[in-house]
Amino acid sequence: MEVGQVSQPLLFELPDLPTPGWHPSDLGAGTHLHWASPAEIESRLDAAYYVITRRPERRLDGLNCPLSPLEEWAAVNPVERRLPTERGYLLYEECLYAQVGDVRDGCWLLGPGLSVKAVRDLPVRAAYQPEPGDLLLPRVYSSLHKAVLVLETGMPLVTSSAFALLKPRSRMHGLALLGLLHHRLLGEQLWALASGTTVRSVSVGKVGLLQVPQIAAGQRAALAAQVEAALHTQQMVHFPGLHTSLSWYWQDGSMRYWRHQMQALALQVEGMIDQVLGRQA
Repeated sequence: MEVGQVSQPLLFELPDLPTPGWHPSDLGAGTHLHWASPAEIESRLDAAYYVITRRPERRLDGLNCPLSPLEEWAAVNPVERRLPTERGYLLYEECLYAQVGDVRDGCWLLGPGLSVKAVRDLPVRAAYQPEPGDLLLPRVYSSLHKAVLVLETGMPLVTSSAFALLKPRSRMHGLALLGLLHHRLLGEQLWALASGTTVRSVSVGKVGLLQVPQIAAGQRAALAAQVEAALHTQQMVHFPGLHTSLSWYWQDGSMRYWRHQMQALALQVEGMIDQVLGRQA
């Protein structure tokens, strides 16, 4: 049995090749063994047969900063963002509909390019009406690390209940929280909170259990500014038509430049968070 390579920041702990007689209980209390399905293997790993997760609190050991509940940063699924049960009360006939599958790999933004749906055709799982500046956090295991910031759209936007909708306390809180949600500390907490047999996911009630590092106002402002710079480069990579002519964009070689910038800024965001956490990357 060989352990595959993880292409994204670690959300799982993958054990070394077990020795004869090895058993999950050998790893200590609070450790859970999850046997991966073929779908999971294809979505996250090159080749692996098992994934080990530990209790969330174990992942918080060794940090040199205090932690606070997610609700101190953002309201989770606030009532005012919920879609009315009676769709007839909506004042529009068509809307953009966002699902977890619409979140692009490596992109921290959501908005342009979503499919248009008639309100009468919205599925039962259509649950929220986000506003620009809200965060959407996928709850399904394969996308737990893909939080996105909602951009301005030309049409009303409705999203699936497979997201948790976060309404930040302020724009600064939202930008800083977006960077934190992409860091492995929160990603690992989310994976440890996931449960289920057919589809592993984080229940709505558990999203608020996330522990977020407490950051001084100056550090929060610096992190938010860095995330905002990263978001600008991501718009140039993923939605260049918002800023300039697509034909000019492709012809002058801008794509390579902005991709390089995006990768560099994302690494800087991760490094800033590691400094706040008081540990090495």
